[in-house]
Amino acid sequence: MHIAHLLPIAGKVLVCGPNWLGDSIMCMPALQVLRRRCPKCSLTMLVKPKMGALWKMHAAVDEVIEMGIAASGTLQTVKIVKARKCEGALVFPNSFRSALVPYLARVPVRVGMVGHGRVWMLTNVIRAPVKPERRHQLWEYFEIAGLADSTGEPEAPRLSIPESALAVARSHLGEGRGPWIGFIPGAARGPSKQWPPDHFIEAGRRLVAKAQCRVLVLGTAGEAELCRQVAGGIGGAAISVAGKTSLAEFGALLSLCRVVVANDSGGMHMATAVGAKVVGIFGLTDPVKTGPIGAGHRVIGHDARGAHSRDIPRNSKEARDALRAIAPERVVAAVMELLNG
Repeated sequence: MHIAHLLPIAGKVLVCGPNWLGDSIMCMPALQVLRRRCPKCSLTMLVKPKMGALWKMHAAVDEVIEMGIAASGTLQTVKIVKARKCEGALVFPNSFRSALVPYLARVPVRVGMVGHGRVWMLTNVIRAPVKPERRHQLWEYFEIAGLADSTGEPEAPRLSIPESALAVARSHLGEGRGPWIGFIPGAARGPSKQWPPDHFIEAGRRLVAKAQCRVLVLGTAGEAELCRQVAGGIGGAAISVAGKTSLAEFGALLSLCRVVVANDSGGMHMATAVGAKVVGIFGLTDPVKTGPIGAGHRVIGHDARGAHSRDIPRNSKEARDALRAIAPERVVAAVMELLNG
């Protein structure tokens, strides 16, 4: 029996959130549906500190608890969770630690996926859906949330950007003319998910010439050099803001772009959650599993002939070759289609 069938209408639910940006965005549609079905439930997100700001922008969430660091932090987190007296816990990540906190906090109903030696800490063990039409990772979160009966196309994730972040974003962009095209050349997974920088540069130059647009290159502080390289290669119509924004400001900038070109990454999913149209670039990872959620996006992939995988090495030559085989003109054509559509 699923947790949604067990809770009273005003029940308190702990949601152990994913640790990565992309996974966090992909679980949002399930929480949006859960909120509508159980409007008086209180949803508390338990997340790592780096994800706290993200969930404060999501309307389905009532409270955000940030996980403590190391063993002492875990025990302190257990005390905080125990004081909330939650009636159920949705354990979205597959890790051992994510199930440990609600178990030690004695949350009576604990639902999560099988695996990682943690079954004994869960009261309801869920297996990934096997229907071909439910291969996308987002459906795993629907199963955990007790929403397996949901039908139709999943709704897009939704974030509400603070006006203060939008003001900062507009100050970065200035007053120049032309639509902004966002480029996210990095990926947390590393080179195996990154379209080559020279391909981004070539695509940017072509788009500037064809669409009279400007290019905004975004990324983390660790990707600042990569983003500077891409922006510099495109020329004066491009700027890089990598490492210069908070997470909310990053989302705000994406929301001001007409189209965002991104690798299979958290940034790609963030763009969908703030309403931008996305051109997602996939090498050996599978867009059927982790593609952009919602209508109107485009996926540019390599013909991997069945070799798609969720788990590839960080620096796989095969994956890098697959990405290099995706020509810039394909990406440019997809962006122009969205601009003109």
